[in-house]
Amino acid sequence: MKVVLVLMVIVAIAVLLGLLFVSFKMLRKVQVEEAQQGRTTKKEYQLHPKLKQELEQKQRQKIQDKQDSAD
Repeated sequence: MKVVLVLMVIVAIAVLLGLLFVSFKMLRKVQVEEAQQGRTTKKEYQLHPKLKQELEQKQRQKIQDKQDSAD
């Protein structure tokens, strides 16, 4: 009976170590994919409507200033 319990504990430890190995392997794979994706694409941020409005006004002002200086 004790031998069976010891074997069950050993099997349980082996299964846990196997799961740990698989989870780290999956984690590394995802980290590599995210690193590659991060290099190729820009993060898209959503601006607050008031900040977006201010940004658009500044851009319009720059365009208008360039047109005024060209004239």
